[in-house]
Amino acid sequence: MSEVLDVAKKDGRWTECPSCSEIIITKKLQENMWVCPHCEFHFRIGAKQRIDLVCDEGSFTAIHLEEHDADDLGAEAEEVLWGGTATIGGSQCVLGVMEFSYKGGSMGVLLGQYIILLMKKAQQSACPLIVICASGGVRIQEGIWGLLQMLRTSNARNATRDVPMITVFTDPTTGGVSASFASLADILLAEPGARIGFAGPRVIESTMKCTLPPDFQDSEKLLANGFLDRIVHRHDLKNSLSLFLRWF
Repeated sequence: MSEVLDVAKKDGRWTECPSCSEIIITKKLQENMWVCPHCEFHFRIGAKQRIDLVCDEGSFTAIHLEEHDADDLGAEAEEVLWGGTATIGGSQCVLGVMEFSYKGGSMGVLLGQYIILLMKKAQQSACPLIVICASGGVRIQEGIWGLLQMLRTSNARNATRDVPMITVFTDPTTGGVSASFASLADILLAEPGARIGFAGPRVIESTMKCTLPPDFQDSEKLLANGFLDRIVHRHDLKNSLSLFLRWF
């Protein structure tokens, strides 16, 4: 039986939950929005899947970095972040969704520029901005220019503070993204069990010479300590975002 399951997992018909180790039919998992039906573990999903889950059907229209349309670097930025306008529950918004599977959703110069563009578009159109984050942080390969994006995006957020902004933290959102624009929103939401923080637990433990609790940086812990406004199950995310958009 185990050999049959191994084959089914390899060809994608079955998926093992990394939290409870239950074996789930992949099609059933997909129908359940990639949430384990046994333990409610939220699998990581891509930007396109998230857009399909939260946006009204056919409403998403991409916003491109126009000056880089013919540039490979510009195309790369749009691999890490899918940005555009959309409606959620009938309410208009500007939406940015980060793609963790592409270089860990890392924020480099052009991604910082893309975030700033979305902020300005939201201000120009008088629409709320929603950013669904999934990132390992700043793209350190770009050196000081990568780190500078924390300042650039934070300054842009301050300059557009009249625009309502919602951040949705997903697993993981760490490093310079969590320490810059992502935490400057008016409403901070998170998926259950999402890891949110700056440095990783291993780095903190080795630096501070201490042992951290196992739930350190989990969204539930951050909610209990006042960092988040609400934890929202993936099944309820579209309705919750629609509710907040109606407030604005």
